[in-house]
Amino acid sequence: MKNRGFTFIEIIVVLVLFAFSVSLVVPYLSRSLTKAELKGSAQKISAILRYCRSESVYKDQVFQIIFDSALREVRVQSSGSTEKKEEVEKEEVEKKEVEKKEEKGVLKKYSLPEGVHMEEVKIPPLQDFSEFPTIEFYPNGTSNGGTILLVSEGHPGYRIHVHFLTGMVKIVRV
Repeated sequence: MKNRGFTFIEIIVVLVLFAFSVSLVVPYLSRSLTKAELKGSAQKISAILRYCRSESVYKDQVFQIIFDSALREVRVQSSGSTEKKEEVEKEEVEKKEVEKKEEKGVLKKYSLPEGVHMEEVKIPPLQDFSEFPTIEFYPNGTSNGGTILLVSEGHPGYRIHVHFLTGMVKIVRV
C-alpha cells in the first residue's frame, strides 16, 4: 500500500514558488497604493476647494485656502466676512465648543500622505501679502484662481485648476 502524501521536496518546491510569486506581487501592490493615495489627495483637495467656494457664497464670506508645500499641508480659513458676520460668529462659537482649534482662524487642516507632494503651486499674488500661496473664494462665487500640481515618485501627477472667473475646480491627470 502506497502512502498518499507529499514528499518533503515537493513541499519545498511549492513554498519556493509561492515565495517567488509573492516577491513579484508586493512591489506592484505598494506602487498601486501610492498611486491611489496620490489620486485620493487630488480628489480631497479639489473637494475642499469646491466646499469652500460653496460656503463662501452661502455665508457671504471670503474663504482662503493656504498651501504650505514645506509641511505638505492645506489649511482653510475664513476672513473678510460681510453682513452675515454675527450669525457666522455664533456658528463658529458653537463649533469651537465641540472641537478645539489648533490655530487661530484655521477652520480645517489637511496633511498630504507620505510620498505625495505639491510640486508646483501657481497662484496669482493677492493684494494682502501672504507668506504662502493662497486661493481665495469670494461671496459672488469667483476666486483669484490658480493651479496646483500634486506628484508622487514614479507616477504621473494630477493638476488641479481653479478658474478665476467662475471659481470652478477641475482635476487633470498629467
